[in-house]
Amino acid sequence: MLIEKIEINVGSGLCVLTGETGAGKSMILESLDLLSGRRIKPNVRPKNEKKTIISAIIDIEGNEKVQKYLHSLEIDFEKEIILKRVIDHDGKSKAFVNDNVVALNTLREISSHVIEIHSQFSEQGLLDNATHLKTLDGFGEYKEQLNEISEVWNQMKIIENEYSKKKALLEQTTNNLEIYNHDYEELKSLDPKPKEFFDLEKKKKVLNNLRKISESLNEVLDNFNRENPPGIEILVSSNLNILNKIKDLLDNETSKNIEKLDSISLDLSEISNSLEHYLSKEIESDSLETIDDRVSTYKRLSQKHSVDVENLVDVMDIIKKKISSIEDNQISLNEVQEQLKEQETRYDNICKKLSDMRKGKAKIMDEKINHELPSLKLENAEFKTIFETSEKNESGIDKVVFKIKTNPKSDLGDIKSISSGGELCRIALAIKVTAEKNTSSTIVFDEVDSGIGGAVSTAVGERLRRLGVNRQVFVVTHSPQVASLGKNHLLVNKNFEKNEICIQVKKLNDEEKIYEIARMISGKNVTDEAIKAATKLIESSQ
Repeated sequence: MLIEKIEINVGSGLCVLTGETGAGKSMILESLDLLSGRRIKPNVRPKNEKKTIISAIIDIEGNEKVQKYLHSLEIDFEKEIILKRVIDHDGKSKAFVNDNVVALNTLREISSHVIEIHSQFSEQGLLDNATHLKTLDGFGEYKEQLNEISEVWNQMKIIENEYSKKKALLEQTTNNLEIYNHDYEELKSLDPKPKEFFDLEKKKKVLNNLRKISESLNEVLDNFNRENPPGIEILVSSNLNILNKIKDLLDNETSKNIEKLDSISLDLSEISNSLEHYLSKEIESDSLETIDDRVSTYKRLSQKHSVDVENLVDVMDIIKKKISSIEDNQISLNEVQEQLKEQETRYDNICKKLSDMRKGKAKIMDEKINHELPSLKLENAEFKTIFETSEKNESGIDKVVFKIKTNPKSDLGDIKSISSGGELCRIALAIKVTAEKNTSSTIVFDEVDSGIGGAVSTAVGERLRRLGVNRQVFVVTHSPQVASLGKNHLLVNKNFEKNEICIQVKKLNDEEKIYEIARMISGKNVTDEAIKAATKLIESSQ
C-alpha cells in the first residue's frame, strides 16, 4: 500500500511540492487528474476489496461559470464545494459534487473551471486545444462582446427550436390539408342545415305515399262536397237552415248549440279548402329523386365522419377551423423564419466583429509570450496563435490553436507535439503569466524545471510566484531556486510502515524549508554550506 490516507492543505499563492525522486509526487498529481474526471490507470485501483477515495474542498466564491453550472444541475452550494471520486477495486467509479451523485462528464465540466494541470502526461491544460480559445478570450478582455454573442446565440437557438417545432407541426398537418379541403368541399356542397335531414325524411315518406294520400283526400273531399247523396258540408248547411228558422223559439242552451254547429260548418269549409289546396299543389317530378339523393348524402357523410346526421354542421365548422389553423401556422412559420434570419444576421455580424478583435489581440499576445520565452530557456522557440473556422457556437465561429516550434528550422506544430515535459510546462507558464486573467482556478505545473538551472530556474520561479499573487499555483519541482520562492512548501516522503511502503506529505515550517532546500542543493548529505546557501537563496527571494 502506498497511500493509506493523505490530507493536503495547499494554501494560497505559490505552493511547492518537493521530495526525492520516486517519493510519490506523481501519485498526488495522478489523484488530481482523477478528480478532474480522467481515466483510471491500473496502478491506482485499490486492492483487497477496498475503495480509493479522492476528494477536494474548493472555493468557488466569484467563480460565476461553476456557480451557474451548479444552478443548472440544481445542486445546492455556498462558498465552497466538495468534489469526490470513489474508485472500486474493479476500476468502476462514482463521482460526487456536494454528496450528489453526478456523471463523470459533469465532474469534468466542473473541474475544468477550478483546476488546470500542466504536465507531459496530463490531458488537461494547454494540451487540450479546446482551452486555447478561452485563454485568448481571457487575454483579450472583450467580455461585453462575448456576453453579447452568447446571448444572441442562445436566443437564436430558442427561435430555431420554435421554428423546428412549428415546421414539424405544419408538415404533419399539411399532409392532411388535401383531405380537409376535399371533406370541406363535400360538406359545403351538401350545405347541411339543422333539422333538415328529418324534414327530408318526412317529405320522402310523403312522396313515397303520394298516390295513397291523393286517393284518400279525394275520397274525403267527395264526402264533404258531393250533391247526391249530399256530402257533409251540404248536410250541415241544410240542417243549419232548418234550425235557424226555429232558433228564436228554442231555449238558450239549444240556441248555443245551433251557433256551435254554425262554427263547425265554417271549420268544415276551411278544412275542405285546405285539403283541396294540398291536392292542387304542384309536385315536381324529380322531387323524390332529389330528396332521396340528399338523404343518402346525409347518411353517407355522417357515417364517414362517425357522427349523427344533425352534427354534420359542427363537423363542417371543425374542418374549416383546421384548414384556417394550417393557414395560420404557415403565416406563423413565415414570421418565425424571418425572426430567425434576423437573428442569424445579427449573430454573423457579431461573429465577424469578435473575430477581428480576437485576431488583433492574438498578435499582441503572441508578441508578449514570445518575449517571455528566452528567459525560460526557450530562446529558439516561437509561439503563434492560428485561427481556423469552426462550426457556429455560442463563442462565435473561431477555432484557435496555439502552435509553437522550439527549433528555428522546424515547422510550427501543436503544443502537445512537444516531447519534453519541462518545455511543455515552461511554454504553459509563459502563456499563463502573459495571458491568464482568470484567477478562480488552481494551476498545477509538473516538471517545469526539467533541464534547466541557475538563472533560468529563478526566472521560472519568479513567474510562478507572479502567477500566484491572485490565485493558487501548485508546482512539483526539483529546483531549489523555484522552491525558495514558494509561499507554502509541502514535502513528500516515502517511509516503511508494517513492512509496507507508505507516502506521507508534510507542510514545512521555515526551518524545515531551509533544510529541504539545502538537501535539494547538496543531495543526500546536507552540509553546512548547503544550509547557508539555502538560507541565502530564501532571503534573496523575499
